[in-house]
Amino acid sequence: MNFTHIQRKTRSFLLSWPDGSQSTAPFIWLRDNDQDELHPQTGERTFDLTTVSLDIEPENYDVNAAHSRLTIYWPNKANASHYSAQWLFDHKPGQTFYDPAAIERKSWAAKEMRSLPRFNAKTCTEHPNALLNALQTLKQTGIILIDNLEDDLSAGEKFGDLIGFKRESNYGVVFEVKSKPEPNNLAYTALALPLHTDLANQEFVPGNQFLHCYRNDAQGGDSVFADAMAIIEDFERDCPEHYQTLCELNVPWRFLDSKDDVRYHRPVIGRTLDGKFSTLTFNAHLAGVPDFDGDLMYSFYAAYRELMCRIRGATYNIETSLHNGEMVIFDNQRVLHGRTAFDPNSGARHLRGYYIEHNEINSRIRMLDQHTASS
Repeated sequence: MNFTHIQRKTRSFLLSWPDGSQSTAPFIWLRDNDQDELHPQTGERTFDLTTVSLDIEPENYDVNAAHSRLTIYWPNKANASHYSAQWLFDHKPGQTFYDPAAIERKSWAAKEMRSLPRFNAKTCTEHPNALLNALQTLKQTGIILIDNLEDDLSAGEKFGDLIGFKRESNYGVVFEVKSKPEPNNLAYTALALPLHTDLANQEFVPGNQFLHCYRNDAQGGDSVFADAMAIIEDFERDCPEHYQTLCELNVPWRFLDSKDDVRYHRPVIGRTLDGKFSTLTFNAHLAGVPDFDGDLMYSFYAAYRELMCRIRGATYNIETSLHNGEMVIFDNQRVLHGRTAFDPNSGARHLRGYYIEHNEINSRIRMLDQHTASS
């Protein structure tokens, strides 16, 4: 990549490119991003921005004969700074830097998701391309299924080690989903669980849930999933006032047992800075007592109940039975999950779960992408 022309302006250079585009490179931005002032081992910035004026200007500059590099001589800097044309093109201000983890999400209802996208554990473990494909699909659909895990209680945990570190909560790092004598969560009973997202009461809601089916020989207990992205798209279209209410009101969520009292306020629907659907926080069993003004209560309940009815609708729900050696992975801030009731006396049912944050998934996608590009 080469420049076709460089013009010095008042506080920046105007760069012209072979594709006909132009970009602005502000002087203060160039000085702050001097590639010669990065630590040689860590790659971290060592330059101190406060040591230069906001209105800094080059004392001089030149462009090499091939127009592939810009050299700038800054005041009070002994050595010249060098900026390749490729770096300046890739980092145009106003242009998002390429990110292989920036994968467009695609919403789905029951008719589009006949079965969960399925990936083989052994193949993902042995072939980076396969693991990359699985994680890219997870980002796109919000849910995948890993099959053929070894018949080992820790097999699900080991698969997560391929990706990143696990998130700890008041349930521990790994939680055991089975019927218990003194449960502190409805998941630890044999009751049906309506669709929900986990840990709505936490300051930071976990990103992705990994749920390993170690044993499932009981009658009942089918897993149920629904895509909140599809639900909210229709909800916004059909009920704009209800949608706005659930985007704005800070709803209290609370978990309480003999050891912990964990509370947090957040809206049911989260949006990005440009107003698009981002996250859903929905767990009727962890909903605290609404504490906003009384004159807002009816509007809240009207919106909340309408959304609840839609979440439980057959249009969106898919039902599947997890088998021994399978693990479902889903975006806990997007995909709702639940289960039908089961008979604990009819056979063993033991699932093991943990959380891995979105950032860990994104990091692994980027590293796997680098690996496949270089191989």
